[in-house]
Amino acid sequence: EEMLFRCEDERFEIDMVIDSNAATLRRLQPISEEIGQLAEEEKLVSDFSSTGNKMPNRELGLGGLRFQYTFDPTILGVIHRNSITRIYGDAGQEMLDLIVKNPSVAVPVVVQRLRQKDREWKTARDRLNRHWKELAEMNYYKSLDHRSLTWRTIDKRATSTRTLVAEIKDRAANGGKEGETALTARRDKAKEEHGSFFAVTMGDKSDQDLDLTKLPKPHPTIFSPHMNYMYDNNSWVQRDAYRILSFALERGSTSPADKERCHRLWRDLLGPMFGIPLSWMQKPAVAFQESTAMQTDSNQLPVVVSNGEENSHDDDEESEDEELGKNVVTEELRSRNRNHDKSILMDHHPLAAGTIVSTVYGEGRILRFRRSDKCYEVDLPFGTGFLQANTVLCTVERVEQSAYTNQLRDQDVTKLAHKDDFLCFGTQSLYLFFRLHQILIRRLNIAKKMAYQVVTDQSLATLVEQMKAEPNEDIGRKRYEAYLSLVYALVEGGQGDAGGKYEDRVRCLLGHGGYELATMDKLLSHILKNLQSIAHDHIMMNLVALFRRHSESGFRPEAFKQEAAYLSEGDNMFAFQLSRVPDSDQKVLYMEFLGVIYEDDEHSQGLIEAETEPAAKRPRVRA
Repeated sequence: EEMLFRCEDERFEIDMVIDSNAATLRRLQPISEEIGQLAEEEKLVSDFSSTGNKMPNRELGLGGLRFQYTFDPTILGVIHRNSITRIYGDAGQEMLDLIVKNPSVAVPVVVQRLRQKDREWKTARDRLNRHWKELAEMNYYKSLDHRSLTWRTIDKRATSTRTLVAEIKDRAANGGKEGETALTARRDKAKEEHGSFFAVTMGDKSDQDLDLTKLPKPHPTIFSPHMNYMYDNNSWVQRDAYRILSFALERGSTSPADKERCHRLWRDLLGPMFGIPLSWMQKPAVAFQESTAMQTDSNQLPVVVSNGEENSHDDDEESEDEELGKNVVTEELRSRNRNHDKSILMDHHPLAAGTIVSTVYGEGRILRFRRSDKCYEVDLPFGTGFLQANTVLCTVERVEQSAYTNQLRDQDVTKLAHKDDFLCFGTQSLYLFFRLHQILIRRLNIAKKMAYQVVTDQSLATLVEQMKAEPNEDIGRKRYEAYLSLVYALVEGGQGDAGGKYEDRVRCLLGHGGYELATMDKLLSHILKNLQSIAHDHIMMNLVALFRRHSESGFRPEAFKQEAAYLSEGDNMFAFQLSRVPDSDQKVLYMEFLGVIYEDDEHSQGLIEAETEPAAKRPRVRA
């Protein structure tokens, strides 16, 4: 857009120069012609007098001339004077004085100079018109991206903590509807940003909330709801969002302890809600183990597990492998270099029997540790396996049981409408995370939609970056993956002069409609900030444990809310319910601002003191 403005300024400037020059030429040309006619007549008179004849009743003037021409300075205006000064530069004022003092000589010279400059400037304009046309064709499509100029400021204000919290509190005060003050302010901002035409044509459409008539209903005693948001294309977009956030978390300056807390939060709360299984989240670790195994000796044995019918013996029994028989083949990676295996297990501390672990083959329970070959005997869903220590990825915490939770659940007969719905309660940090995470999901959907639109829209063939693909390759998917690569490079800080600016690359890849993707770095930073805030909040950790107890045995909304109120310790609380839309790849998230729901219930305190079943101690998680 700036390039088009510059071309327009240059075109206007040269047009003004040519027009002012032509106006001066039109003003002085008649005078020059008149001076020429008088000069011709003077020449005829001089020729006639040189023959010895005398003109009757005529006398010669001063200097022997019969005609004397006087120039009126008021004939030339400011534009004419500036034109003459422009073509003569520093001698412009001197030439203006000569026009007044000796017009019969100066005016014809000035007219001739003006005609010469008129031809030169018109030739230059014709040449520049071709250059301007090329620049216009090159930058016209980019100039349509008018919102990118102010988008960073708008997005920063829209995703700020103050704005997000004020939105739900305003809806809570108005029964789930947007208040008149907030509605008027939003319409004024839209009018200022898009113009009055947008406010007239699209104002009513932008005010419409999500239609809940055909969507799963939230629990009626907890939700009005105050806010609701749709998650589209959950089968892939949730996983892409997790990849980006986990990559940003690992590449950031976060401490290892905070990274572990955030990953536990994904494992215990966010992953189950968004439908991301733990086995999928651990695929990078599995791939790393597989790549490490490929680097060892090629004579290693494959992994086969038993059918679970063999008997166990002491850890130090040397003949154990022979007694397992044909039904068991252990995962003993027999390398020629035994020192390599010893270096891997040198700092390993065996886990206790009964510990729930996540392995490269799924979750299982450790039965025992064989010290003879330093292998774990693990009870897996499909049998018993004998695994080396480096194939055990991490421990899985057991769900902490609570007598108070069980008593409240026994007294509560309410339940969610659908078994695959998720209900949780959280503090303001969790609300901010869900709001910002939904914005990330929506922008990833926009990126993929635009990636496919660029492929099908032939008018953009010469305006965006072209990508080569194989005959059966999905070019839209390839373009979307190229955008994800830009996001990873942006997070890692690899966008330098060689790769160009992130915004320019996105515009070249997806077109001018990708202005919303320009602030992806700020959005990811805000999400990770709230994720770390959740991980450090002891109230949220207690609520996560409560969520795990309910998700294991089925949600009891009233009991869940009552115990969450006790654990809230007087903080503002929010309720969230995530429901899957039947026969679609969509989910809807309902949000409710509950405010302060904490009550110092002596009866609840008595139940806590009388609790006879202590909570299980959390097993130590391996890094």
